[in-house]
Amino acid sequence: MSLDPKPAQSCLHCALARAIRRESGALAARGLAVTLGRAEPVWLPSTGARLYRALRRLLREAGSQAQGPSLKLTVIDLTGKSHVEVTATIPVGRGSRVLACAFPRHAPGSLVIRVSLRGPRR
Repeated sequence: MSLDPKPAQSCLHCALARAIRRESGALAARGLAVTLGRAEPVWLPSTGARLYRALRRLLREAGSQAQGPSLKLTVIDLTGKSHVEVTATIPVGRGSRVLACAFPRHAPGSLVIRVSLRGPRR
């Protein structure tokens, strides 16, 4: 028996698909067509519910601010970055606006920062 529980891991794309499905009716009622850029699946150390809620907030915010017919979603997963970002690009006025939410790649509390109270070595 292990006392160390396995940290939660969830697929960002699965949570995003569920959030898009849930918000699709409201977005369609506003005349918005949602497009999603191609990206590989990403596993994050978070619960699916937490990812889903953040993504639904992003979609609702984007839907309420959009002044045109499109909402483009992009998953930004760059090697070496500490987080994965989901952006929503919407038309506003004569330009566009980008809204985003970011998800850390590390489990909260898992990073240790060491601070030395000694001065520089000589």
